Amino acid sequence: MTEDREFYAATVEEAVEKAAGELGLASGEVPYRVLDEGNSGFLGIGARDARIIVETAAEHNIDQEEYEPREATAAETAVVDRPESQPPEDAGTAGSAPLSEIYGGSSSELEQVEAPEELLDEIRKLVSSVLDAMGFEARVEVYDAGGFIAADVAPDNTALFIGQKGETIDALQYLVNVSAFRERPFFKRVVLDAEGYRQRRVEAIQGMAHRTARRAVRERRTVEMPPMSSSERRVVHIFLAENPGVTTESEGSGDNRRVKVSPAS
Repeated sequence: MTEDREFYAATVEEAVEKAAGELGLASGEVPYRVLDEGNSGFLGIGARDARIIVETAAEHNIDQEEYEPREATAAETAVVDRPESQPPEDAGTAGSAPLSEIYGGSSSELEQVEAPEELLDEIRKLVSSVLDAMGFEARVEVYDAGGFIAADVAPDNTALFIGQKGETIDALQYLVNVSAFRERPFFKRVVLDAEGYRQRRVEAIQGMAHRTARRAVRERRTVEMPPMSSSERRVVHIFLAENPGVTTESEGSGDNRRVKVSPAS
């Protein structure tokens, strides 16, 4: 029995390397076909990831047990968190972990203040004006989600709005946060999302973190995850926070900073 799995990255080569890392194979051993070679776009606009499909099956010597869902043991599902020394620079993503843990985990009392309606209207107009300037037609919904302000966008071209590796939506999110609270006495993080992109991304990271933890326990060695943004690393730390079988820590700098998952001593 075979199972097709889709992987994406900036280039086909990077997607193959990503698949190899998750499947425990050398890059040359990954059986794949190209769905989309991707496009770098212009200044991140119009960019899209390369996509490949990998057929996982016994004849390809891929450990099927690694990818079929089953009840994990206590050791495999456990991790002690070593949180980032600094809070993430952007708002992060939403997943199975409570949103307050991802978006408001380091929030001060001021950040928990309920956002006034006039602020929500201002953010809605700000997001809409930026989208208009970029040539998007979109519906924008802004509301107070408790620990953060949610700005949900339904654009006419979701892939273009999100950009390669989420670069466009993250840049816009940063711009909105800076502009909305430039002259306000408090800060409440604005999380910009498009048709569930944040949740899908976090679920993918959580799945990768779970497999990495299992591998670290099984092989009794430290396993490095791919380089991630500060918000994505935070998702990993939070997701594995209750796992006593492993520990996590971030290492590296800049674009090469990543999470290392080690068996608990």
